[in-house]
Amino acid sequence: MIPAKIEDVFLQLTTNFSGVIVNIVAGKFAKNTFQVHNSIYEFCPFLEGTLEALEPLEPFTLEGMVLVSYEKEYNVDIELFKSADEISILIHNRTNVYKIVAQLNQNRNDIFFIKRELAEKNEELKRLREIADKANEEKSRFLAMMSHEIRNPLNVILGYSEMISEEEINENVRKYSKLLSISGNNLKVIVNDILDLSRIEAGKLELINEPVNIKEIAKNCVENYSYQNKNEAVELFFNAEKNIPNSVLGDPIRINQILSNLLSNAIKFTQKGKIVVDVKKVSEEKDSIRIAFLISDSGRGMTNLQASKIFDEYQQNKKSDNRVFGGAGLGLSIVKHLLNAMNGKITVESKLNIGTVFITEIPFSKVVSSEIKELKVEEKSTNKTLEGKRILVADDDALNQTIVAHILKKEKVVLTQVKDGLEALNVLKTRSFDLVLLDIHMPNITGEQLVQQKNEFHKPNREIPFLSLTANTTKEDVERYKKIGFVDVISKPYTAVEFVEKILGNIF
Repeated sequence: MIPAKIEDVFLQLTTNFSGVIVNIVAGKFAKNTFQVHNSIYEFCPFLEGTLEALEPLEPFTLEGMVLVSYEKEYNVDIELFKSADEISILIHNRTNVYKIVAQLNQNRNDIFFIKRELAEKNEELKRLREIADKANEEKSRFLAMMSHEIRNPLNVILGYSEMISEEEINENVRKYSKLLSISGNNLKVIVNDILDLSRIEAGKLELINEPVNIKEIAKNCVENYSYQNKNEAVELFFNAEKNIPNSVLGDPIRINQILSNLLSNAIKFTQKGKIVVDVKKVSEEKDSIRIAFLISDSGRGMTNLQASKIFDEYQQNKKSDNRVFGGAGLGLSIVKHLLNAMNGKITVESKLNIGTVFITEIPFSKVVSSEIKELKVEEKSTNKTLEGKRILVADDDALNQTIVAHILKKEKVVLTQVKDGLEALNVLKTRSFDLVLLDIHMPNITGEQLVQQKNEFHKPNREIPFLSLTANTTKEDVERYKKIGFVDVISKPYTAVEFVEKILGNIF
């Protein structure tokens, strides 16, 4: 017995050699269309000529034929077999199969076009990415160039402000000098923030992972700002839980930058009261610990709307903030970027006219026993002196030369100054020195070119330390300078203390 479902999709019949239906053998497909004694050609005109041409006892198949029954089209496959006295015809209803095949073909065509469109879109995205990368590179190059151009005159402004403040002057002049220095330092912060943000956007931010003492970093940061804070109506406090480990793995420079930005912000907007830095343990696992830094102040506070925008770039809560407090509104945005890079987070709680609390959480890896080293705060050298040291300074900027001369003569240095690299080369060929300071951008021979010509120097000068004086302060620049022969870099702008400490740290 043939199942009903199968019977519905085929029809088997026989005809004579003239195409007249002799018998319906099996099946129910289109059974009412094909009647005994009717011609097969009435509904299958495509069989005309085919039946007559059939070879006896040779099966023959027609695929994908169209059959119309009661005004409905069917896709059919037909198998023909010619015996000695009749022709057997088996009609398979393949309508659903052909529909599926047609849909599959359509889907395949659709996929082909989608793939082609995706390939075109990918090429377009690749092209746009290359344009964006190039634009970022150009922006970084432009910012680095502008940074250099700003840092040079800024070094002169801050240097001369410091020199003026050391002179015997009346209070008005001292006040003007102080304001000039504050404005210069504000500009320095803005330049550094813009370069940091550019580096982050370009994906060039690199974090180091070394053993650090979190409590020591936070404590030193608070002490530094306590020293800088001139507002006696504001007190700074530091608290750290005892369960904070002495050593974890982290980036000390970036941690200090985060805390410095938050503390600087608190000091700016707190006219009286207190600022407190708390270090607390949030959670601890076998190999890691999560530490929170809470910076709270009793300043002017913020509304919820202001707090929601505080981490946006160039955000200032009041239009007058830039004029009154300085800055470009980048500090908190950079803090958030740095914390994201560290897998940390920052939140803010604030009440208008009451105060603000910034809460940062940073996960740290624990230091394994083999990596534990005694972490000591580097003590400033008290027994080293520059007195009597022979130092050569090459700089084509007369104003910068004046500042350097002022600093080094106070240290009783035997100072030689030249105005370009060629003069420096001639002096280095004939006279001996203990240390050389070279400006990077000089006429005739640049600082980079000169430091690579040590074989031409007087023999004792080939082993002495060379330091670069430059406003090019990116990590790539510093690494390049050290690779070609400089032992260290003095970044412009610098203070007299920073300048002397850098030399003391490198002179033999």
